[in-house]
Amino acid sequence: MIWWLAAAALAQDYPECPQVVDELSGPELLRSLSLDLRGVVPSAEEYAELEGDQVPEEVLRAYLESPEFAQQVVRHHRDLLWPNVSDIRLISNRQRLKLKEDRWYRYLVAPHYRGAAIDCGDFEAEWDQDGELITIPGPEDGSVQEGWVWVEPYWDPENPIKVCAFGAQETDLSPLGTECNTYDSRYDPYCGCGPNLAWCDIPDLGHNGDVANPPVHKALAGDVEHRVARIIEQDLSYLELLTGRTAYVNGPLVHFYRYQTQAPAHVRFNELPVDLELLPELAYTDTETWVPIELGPEQSGILTSPLYLMKFQTRRGRTNRFYDKFLCQPFTPPEGGLSDLDNPDVSLDLSQRAGCKYCHAVMEPAGAHWARWSEYGAGYLEPSAYPVFDEECAWCAESGESCSEECAQYYVVDPLSSEEDPYIGWLKSYEFLEERHWDNPEAGPSLLVERGVADGRLPRCVAGTTAEWLLGRELADGEEQWLDELSAGFVASDFDYTELVYEIVRSDSYRSLR
Repeated sequence: MIWWLAAAALAQDYPECPQVVDELSGPELLRSLSLDLRGVVPSAEEYAELEGDQVPEEVLRAYLESPEFAQQVVRHHRDLLWPNVSDIRLISNRQRLKLKEDRWYRYLVAPHYRGAAIDCGDFEAEWDQDGELITIPGPEDGSVQEGWVWVEPYWDPENPIKVCAFGAQETDLSPLGTECNTYDSRYDPYCGCGPNLAWCDIPDLGHNGDVANPPVHKALAGDVEHRVARIIEQDLSYLELLTGRTAYVNGPLVHFYRYQTQAPAHVRFNELPVDLELLPELAYTDTETWVPIELGPEQSGILTSPLYLMKFQTRRGRTNRFYDKFLCQPFTPPEGGLSDLDNPDVSLDLSQRAGCKYCHAVMEPAGAHWARWSEYGAGYLEPSAYPVFDEECAWCAESGESCSEECAQYYVVDPLSSEEDPYIGWLKSYEFLEERHWDNPEAGPSLLVERGVADGRLPRCVAGTTAEWLLGRELADGEEQWLDELSAGFVASDFDYTELVYEIVRSDSYRSLR
């Protein structure tokens, strides 16, 4: 803005200077369109085809139909969704492999294998006539050591590695009755990492065996990005992005879903909302091969994608992100701040608690749309397996008996005060939820989307955030009517996102100097 004022003053003092214009010239407009819609500057040939200050209609349409435009839309949605989940550990630490000299071993499980936190010996493994590993006395009192075996790891089958034989065991079901691909296998000496180490995490060779599994983290984000691109490439309604059932998998995701979700770490995936029989046959190394799959009717597009559920791990977090970025209704205190903060009411029901209810009266029933999706995870709590009220969970809570892990995880079994007593045995997501909001959990986030469409908040918000992305600034007060027109046109086009962008870049606001 400073340069514009200086130029205007200079033009007044020196009449021979050209007057400052308030809109982009033809070449400037072409450059702006190309950068915004394709991410590259125009070619010399494209500049040469300009006619005055107008960009030909066929050029604009070509930009909007290009593969690069779909990727620009993907980039815009990265800003909305924050797709980086690389800081979230997906698999239990007990499924980790650590390097000792030239041998890999499950170091956290080592005491159950060998009686001490040590690795195997530096010799090839052997078995006795009964199929038991032959061990020798280890360096610690009472410890033993087995040898190592060559394994072709799933992440790099062309380069075999030495793995301590206990950890390399391939048994599905141990003699002790343990399913070896589950979290319960951590204490069973007959359970290893499975065929080609399938049940264990991929080691980060650059950090001495620290486990990160970056291909899976990247693939979780890639799933959402392919869903966004699909809306543009297949000319689908934008609502399909928020309510559809199509997801995408590549090799790392197929392997993760098929072999590694039963031994979770910081996030839970039970019950896995992916039918394993529908997964394509892809090797872990097929990182660039993406295949669409159809999920169940409980799905609500990217709002129930593993990425979204893991990035925003609570019902309140998921609600806050949706309201902020797709309804443009952030949860903020009113002007002048919150009132009634001295009220002694300390109700556990935040929708009623003084000082909290200003936001939570809306947030709690809205968050119930994710009630069937586990917090701190991406699992779906299927109604037949997880009823709203569970008699077994209620019984253990009231009898003082130890409750199962499922009851403790998902049901009210340890009330903090008498205020919670009526909800003992109920799903935690139903606690304090008024009966008039019980449709929210069963309908899922799709119902939240439908309501946002019905009252106009969603199309208006999407139009506004898209306009701000392309203008590179916030909308001004005088552009409210234009936003109304964009929103109405977006609805009338059956939520055609490309047409929304087309209307924005053809506007006077877009062509104005900014």
